[in-house]
Amino acid sequence: MTGPAGGNSSGVTNVPAPSPRAALARWLDTLAKAGWRTGLAVERVPVTSGLGRVTAEDVFARWSSPRLDCAAMDGIAVGAAAMAAFGTGLRLPGSAFDWVDTGDPVPADADIVIERELLLPQDDGSVLITGLTSPARGRNVRVAGEDFASGQLLVPAGRRLRPGDLAAAAAGGHAVLAVARQPVVAIIPTGDEIRSVGTPLRWGEITDTNSLMLAARGRQAGALSVVSEIQPDEPDALAAEIRAAAADADLVLVIAGSSRGRGDHTAAVLAQVGGVAVAGAAVRPGHPVLLGHAKPGEAGSRQAAGTVPVIGVPGYPLAAAVIFELFALPLLVSLQGWQRPGDTRRAVLDRDWASPPGVEDWVPVTLTPAADGLAATPARRGAGSISQLARADAWWPIPVGQGRFPAGAPIEVHPISAESQ
Repeated sequence: MTGPAGGNSSGVTNVPAPSPRAALARWLDTLAKAGWRTGLAVERVPVTSGLGRVTAEDVFARWSSPRLDCAAMDGIAVGAAAMAAFGTGLRLPGSAFDWVDTGDPVPADADIVIERELLLPQDDGSVLITGLTSPARGRNVRVAGEDFASGQLLVPAGRRLRPGDLAAAAAGGHAVLAVARQPVVAIIPTGDEIRSVGTPLRWGEITDTNSLMLAARGRQAGALSVVSEIQPDEPDALAAEIRAAAADADLVLVIAGSSRGRGDHTAAVLAQVGGVAVAGAAVRPGHPVLLGHAKPGEAGSRQAAGTVPVIGVPGYPLAAAVIFELFALPLLVSLQGWQRPGDTRRAVLDRDWASPPGVEDWVPVTLTPAADGLAATPARRGAGSISQLARADAWWPIPVGQGRFPAGAPIEVHPISAESQ
């Protein structure tokens, strides 16, 4: 039975808790030594189904856009030489021009498009041009390759595909795109008192909101989230469920049971089914986090010969949310080859604030417009407060060693977006 670093199979450690950064590094190192492989798995999907997927290779234009010189306005296409011959402000015979709509190819002998608003069609097929003097060559004409040239990079590898990316790829000749396979996140809720959403509650029972939240956050991060049945506080049942979940998952999240209460078995079970690399990190909320791995060992399963990362997620909602951002998100980003841009904003504290200096403190804040930008209001303490997550606009991660901040201090926050980032 493999125990946590510096401790034993029960999850109790005898060394100071590592910082989140050090904990992540220790976990990744242990996973690698246990045989975890992170090679990018690639699949091809129709461009129409690519929204939110991560490109596995650069997308280059197969042809130019526009492919031909084309009209940028509705009107008539005419050659500059014809305009010079007939003069401006005069009548052009029908033989001197072609009617075109926006996007139509421009005839080879035309290099000007005069918009309909300046034209007065005549009964004999000619037009009278009004309000136009000396039109420049190329007026209202989109030149071939004006948007992009054949061979030009349209979408880089590692991009989380947006609507505009899909349109550009399609315009460049791509009906199918190579993307990273979506990682599978298996979520295992535990606890004799936990009940599924919508179940009538008796005294002492709690609705399983953590699975709902983590599954949704997993989808935002590009993963496929699979939630298992709620597991009782029974070690053998939990061990069997972790092994079963790990058979086809890329990451397993076990909710609750990571502390040291009478019903907290996750550390011992995780040591039994694989190993524990980290038991506790210097972060608040989320200190009791467990970072380890499982060995599925099921013949025929996708992960039969592999090692699957497992996170023991604390049961308090704020703690669960923080642990996902610190440990689950980096793994999902890596598995998809996602070149995720940093997303921080500056704000100013609207009150004095103090945090324990010995931990990385993640504080949910609300943001409101202020004279000098954004004002940040930290939420009251309470890792079990679900409503704080609903009200928060951003996370304020306070580094270890920085405990006191006066009102008016500038801070950096990470916005909580309603859409995938």
